[in-house]
Amino acid sequence: MLSELYIKNYLLLPEIRLKLVEGLTVISGETGAGKSILIGSISLIFGDNSPGMEAWDKEKPIYLEATFLPGLDTALINLLSENALSTEDELIIAREISTTGKSSYFINGRKVGVSLLKELKNHLIDFHHQRDQQRLLAAAYQLELLDAYAGTEPLRNEFTQLYHKLKTGLKHLDDLKAESDRQKHLNELFQFQYEELEKAQLKIGEEATLQLEYELLSHGIEITEISNALQYSLLEGENSIFDQLNAHKAQLQRFEKLNPILHKAAQALQQALEAIQESSFLLADLGDSLQADPENLEKIKNRLDTINALVFKHKVRSIAELIALFQERAAQIDAFANLAESIATQEKQLSADFANIKTLGDKLSAQRLSAGGELSIQLQENIRSLSIPEGLFEIRIDKKVPSSFVLSEFIAVVNESGQDSAEFFFTANPGFALKPLAAVVSGGELSRILLAIKKVLSQRISPKLMILDEIDAGIGGKTAERVAGFIHDLAGNQQVLCITHLAQIAAHADCHIAVEKSSTEQNSTVTLSELNHAQRLHEIARMLSGSFSSKALEHARELIIDINMRGKRG
Repeated sequence: MLSELYIKNYLLLPEIRLKLVEGLTVISGETGAGKSILIGSISLIFGDNSPGMEAWDKEKPIYLEATFLPGLDTALINLLSENALSTEDELIIAREISTTGKSSYFINGRKVGVSLLKELKNHLIDFHHQRDQQRLLAAAYQLELLDAYAGTEPLRNEFTQLYHKLKTGLKHLDDLKAESDRQKHLNELFQFQYEELEKAQLKIGEEATLQLEYELLSHGIEITEISNALQYSLLEGENSIFDQLNAHKAQLQRFEKLNPILHKAAQALQQALEAIQESSFLLADLGDSLQADPENLEKIKNRLDTINALVFKHKVRSIAELIALFQERAAQIDAFANLAESIATQEKQLSADFANIKTLGDKLSAQRLSAGGELSIQLQENIRSLSIPEGLFEIRIDKKVPSSFVLSEFIAVVNESGQDSAEFFFTANPGFALKPLAAVVSGGELSRILLAIKKVLSQRISPKLMILDEIDAGIGGKTAERVAGFIHDLAGNQQVLCITHLAQIAAHADCHIAVEKSSTEQNSTVTLSELNHAQRLHEIARMLSGSFSSKALEHARELIIDINMRGKRG
């Protein structure tokens, strides 16, 4: 519950600290007195913004603070714990708005982000504005109310997460298939090129070696002729160079002992003779290897032609670049195979998720159907107690998908809230057919139906501060008395803060706060006062007749006495 509200320098309120009680707190005042300031300040604390958000003193910041007693709401305690906030007896939530318009938010003195405040709001406050009545006409909101009653929000949240996962998964699968189609032609080309290069069995530096061998074999005859002639001159012919040098060496050897230089010269000639012999032997071996082999020469030529053709075809400069291309094509073919594998994996995952979401949807549908009948009965009973004695109310639930739907059809028909639609049907008059709420309900009836919903739901969820902002619009007479009693009964389960013009509601209050505006030439201010018994009589008299006459006061007194005699909550 909200135990205290502190407002400083906001709109027409310089500063005020209000203590609040359990049960029903009524806020009343003349039209335009500023009753909405109180409710507006609570909204601002939780991160809402208002175009009319102004400071009383423009030179100072606005400061708003609400103190709650969190109670035993497990979800609220878990949320605070997840954000490293203590779950003390008091939860002090504050917002400061600087003179430049920048906001800071605090929980128990610790600075926090606005997103946490917005999340906390759902656990602490149930706002009801007149615009909520129009929300009640929307099928999506009607389904939300049914889920709140049925306690199916966790199941619905699971469905929502799986629904979005499936939509994302289908989009991913479409992207994978589109990429596969786009790459299919390329992959066929890459596969052909890969096989062509694989068949070639290329080796780094191979073309240089082959080219050299080809040149050597091509000039084999010429080289053999030169080699044979050289062998003849060096060693094999008459008066060969070897013979001549050998004779000269013999001549020197006769005198080599006489002079070291002659000895060295003879040794040098010996080395030359050995070199001539070695050269001749090498030339003989070469000549043997250069025997004409047209078949081998053609083989080498064909291999070079293959390499050169591949270099030209793939617009590269060497075997090294061809091998790099071969490796690139292998990687691209693997990637395409991985793409096909990814498609198969994604299809398998989608199939499993589809089976899960159908099971989840059917479970959600069954629980909604069961709860819909119960809720219809309870709402009808409560609506009839609010001066619609012959009212009929029914919740109709329609499952939107047959079991034969495939995944794409399923996703196209359902939405994140499930595979059902829910619609509230109503008639206030006997003999008239039930019709959708939006088609038959009046403004006053809509207020009472929403009150009935609030009461039924309050028995199913953790208590919150319920704020009713002029829910009494379009209500008067005996109906006002019924609504007043109903609201006070509602306050038996949770704290209710109600802005009202109806004296009947004010007479039921556990705490009555009056709002009054006073103006001077310089400025206007608003005061909020908790009324004692005498003050309360005067305020209810004003609400009844607009005056403080003895007759109006007596009427107010009778109203309070009558309520006390009947018992505020029976």
